[in-house]
Amino acid sequence: MYRLLPLLLLMLPFSNISGQNEVPLDSTSHYIGKYVKVCAKVAGTFVTNSTSKVTILSLGEDYPNSKFTVVFYEKDLPNFTFVPSEYYKNKSVCVNGTINEYKGKPQINARFPDQIEVKE
Repeated sequence: MYRLLPLLLLMLPFSNISGQNEVPLDSTSHYIGKYVKVCAKVAGTFVTNSTSKVTILSLGEDYPNSKFTVVFYEKDLPNFTFVPSEYYKNKSVCVNGTINEYKGKPQINARFPDQIEVKE
């Protein structure tokens, strides 16, 4: 047993990499600053008209009643080979990332396509 202890201690920092905690949509505000997985249907999409375009996916319900938001900043859009607002519209997705808060609402900033999995 004591010989396994050093091995277990070495594996501890990597234990959360292989499996993120899937968080219920209604509980995301309790996980600000945590790396999690959020799964729900994209209820609406929006692209701002500002100089620096921001793409928004509303999960659960459409804006202004959305329970959770996925945000794509213009600087990250070249990482995607498709238009996120069109591709993810009305699809069920799982999003991985660190939850942050904007104006009291939880969100994840999507920088790369591998953060978002489309569920069939």
